[in-house]
Amino acid sequence: MARQMDPMRAELAHGWRPLLAATVGCGTGASSLMFYSLGVFVAPLEAAFGWSRGQVTAAMLYSSLGLIMAAPVLGWLLDRYGERRVALLSIPGFIAVLYGLSQMQGALAVFYGYFFLAAVLGCGTTPIVYSRAVASRFDGARGLALGITLAGPGTAALLLPTFLSGQITSHDWRYGFLLLAAMALVAAPLVALGLGPIQHNAHSAAAASSGTARLSALQSRVYWTLAAAFIAVAAACSAMVVHLVPMLRDAGLDLPAAARVASVTGVGIILGRLLIGWLIDRVFAPLVAAAVFAVAAVGCLLLIYGGTSQAPLATLLMGFALGAEADLMAYLVSRYFGLRHFGFLYGVIYAGFWVGIAGGPAMAGYLFDAFGNYALALWVIVGLLAVGCVLALSLPRFPVAARA
Repeated sequence: MARQMDPMRAELAHGWRPLLAATVGCGTGASSLMFYSLGVFVAPLEAAFGWSRGQVTAAMLYSSLGLIMAAPVLGWLLDRYGERRVALLSIPGFIAVLYGLSQMQGALAVFYGYFFLAAVLGCGTTPIVYSRAVASRFDGARGLALGITLAGPGTAALLLPTFLSGQITSHDWRYGFLLLAAMALVAAPLVALGLGPIQHNAHSAAAASSGTARLSALQSRVYWTLAAAFIAVAAACSAMVVHLVPMLRDAGLDLPAAARVASVTGVGIILGRLLIGWLIDRVFAPLVAAAVFAVAAVGCLLLIYGGTSQAPLATLLMGFALGAEADLMAYLVSRYFGLRHFGFLYGVIYAGFWVGIAGGPAMAGYLFDAFGNYALALWVIVGLLAVGCVLALSLPRFPVAARA
């Protein structure tokens, strides 16, 4: 008698095509390419246009503003029209923005405008889209599948700093933005072929139609606790990731050496997303979240007290937390509130997440401009991680339907 395949393995074997499309799409989308490349562009843009670090990294605030405006509408479109259509409309818009960035002539307002447009036109390339695609196709292996999907941005974090710094050194910063545009194009054929209609069985059809109503979710303490926790931790981790290269250069490393250390973030993100994705299918996810945020705080303390000698380990731990965060966010929204309005509910929290992503680098940049060093910014990062840990520990058990 043939041995029956484990249900979780069966899900992964059956859904590998959409999983591959979602993973590559996440890794080459707006949130990955814009965020993980910005630190490499700081020094070249300072030299080219005379902008300060605070001014350059404040561009993420405008991305956040664009995403706040676009994410709820995006979530509604996803729930109505599906991931494939939305992504295939968004990819060309994002590529056009990257080309526009390569043609800038020095106006700071134009730079900010392009980052705003990257979020609005490119919002269909973010994890909001691809997490929904995975959550709707996986149940028992949902945590691991989300972890694999969100390892795509981890790969970007691993490869982009070193690769782009080398290309910018050999050519210029304009060539760097053109390379990002070429990377964004890679996802289009995979999305077109891999994100076709879902083949529903009785279980998946019931799961897709069940879940908390939008208004009830927006009125719940759990929803806003999730939002606050992820905003705080996103601000902490993004401040570290974006400022790590200039921070290490201040400590005496040249750009290629600093970029190599920064690339360790990608290793942490990939490990975090895969390990945490596997773990939250087995252990209560908020406890896992609290532990991960505490580990990230330890990484920051290592950097405070150990300096450049501890930078690779500190970077690895911060990347681990940033990697786990996106995975946990999608998983917790799906388990607490179901899939019926997942696109909208996750979109709103993801917009808040990007408030943290944008605010963290700007905060650290302006603290550097004010004090001439990163000492206070590093302690603020530790405090934000502690807030995230406490909020995660305050979350209740999952609803009975989610546990079943």
